[in-house]
Amino acid sequence: MSTLIEIESAVSSLPPTQQRTLLAWLQSLVEAGAPTVPQRQTRREAWVQKLAERRQRGATGTSGTPLQQIMDDLRGA
Repeated sequence: MSTLIEIESAVSSLPPTQQRTLLAWLQSLVEAGAPTVPQRQTRREAWVQKLAERRQRGATGTSGTPLQQIMDDLRGA
């Protein structure tokens, strides 16, 4: 199941007892402190931090191809 619509459709096809079981399980995840921020955003933040660290390490103060241009080329920008 790759989309919210597919998930909603699958859940609506469950019998009410199974829907309640699923709801209880989801609530237990929230109460246990399961992350509510999408992993994609977390990965992006980690990527930005890693990029910033690479820029800092690559800042030599010498002339040549600017580090920003190299990083943009690596990203495909």
